[in-house]
Amino acid sequence: MTTAAPPGSYTAGVHDRLVRLADDLPEPVRGPVRTLIARPGKFARPRLLAACAAFGTPDPDRLVRLGAVVELAHLASLLHDDVIDEAGTRRGAPAAHAAVGTEQAMLAGLACFALVGTEAADLGEGVAGAVSAAVATLAYGELLDVERAFDTAFPLPAYLEVVRSKTAELFRLCCLLGAAEGRCGARETDALVRFGAALGVTFQILDDCLDLSPSTAGKPVGTDHALGLFGASTLYALRDDRDGRLAGLLLSPSFGVGDLPEVRALVEERGGLEAAGLLAADWHEQALDALRELPPGDPRDRLAALAASFLAGRL
Repeated sequence: MTTAAPPGSYTAGVHDRLVRLADDLPEPVRGPVRTLIARPGKFARPRLLAACAAFGTPDPDRLVRLGAVVELAHLASLLHDDVIDEAGTRRGAPAAHAAVGTEQAMLAGLACFALVGTEAADLGEGVAGAVSAAVATLAYGELLDVERAFDTAFPLPAYLEVVRSKTAELFRLCCLLGAAEGRCGARETDALVRFGAALGVTFQILDDCLDLSPSTAGKPVGTDHALGLFGASTLYALRDDRDGRLAGLLLSPSFGVGDLPEVRALVEERGGLEAAGLLAADWHEQALDALRELPPGDPRDRLAALAASFLAGRL
C-alpha cells in the first residue's frame, strides 16, 4: 500500500518510521494499521514531543523514533476506541472494525501496543518505563469510560479522572519524552509535563462538547451521547435537570442522533455549555501558567503556537 507522508521533514520522518514499523506486523493485522497510517492525522502528539525537546538538544534520529512511538500508541487507541464507540468512520473512511471485523481490528490494536513496547525498549530503559506506565493509564481510562455509560449522575471529578487517564496521559507522555530527549533540567521538565497534562484535559473537554453540534473539526455528532458517554457540558446540565427532561431523553430506549438538537437546547438552557466552557478555560489557564514558567524565547513561543493550533475552533 502506498502512503502519502504529511508535509514537513520531521513529520515525514515519523510517517516513514511508522510505515517501517507496520511492515513488521503479522499479515492479518498489518492491513488495518497501514490503512490508518496511509490516512495521517495532524501528528499532534509527535509535534508536541518535538516542541518540548526543542528546549534542549535532542538527537534528530531518536526524536523521529520517539514521535513514531507516541503516534503508534495513538493509532492503537483509535483502533480500540472505534470498536468500543461503534464508530462507522475514521479519517474519512470506514473504521477498521467496519472494514475487517471487530476481532481483527482489536488484534491490530493489540499488535500496535506490543510494537510500541518493543520500540520503546529499544530506545532505552527510561523510555520503556515511561511508555509502559502511560499505556497502562490509557487502558485504565478506557475502562473507566466504558463503566460510566448511561450514568446521568456521573460526578464531574470522576469525569475529569477519565479525561486525565484516557486523553491527557498521552499528551503528558509526549512532553515527558520530549523533555528527557532534550535533556531538560528538572524545573523545565516539570513545567512541560504539567503543561501537557493540562492541555490534554482542555482538549478533551472541548472535544466532548463537539458531540452536541456540527463543527469544522469534522467530528461526527451524537455518537458519544448515543453510547451514554456524556461530556462535561451534559453532566453539568444534568445537575440542574430538576424536571428530569434531559435525563429522560438521554435514557430513552428510542434515543438517537435525531434527538441531538433537543439535547443541545436542554443542555444550553441548563447552563451546561457555559459551565463546560469555563471548566475548559480553567484548565487552559493552568496550561498557560506552566508555559509561563519556561524560559522565554523561540521554543516557548513555538510551543504556545502549537498548543493554540490544537485548540483552534474549540476555545
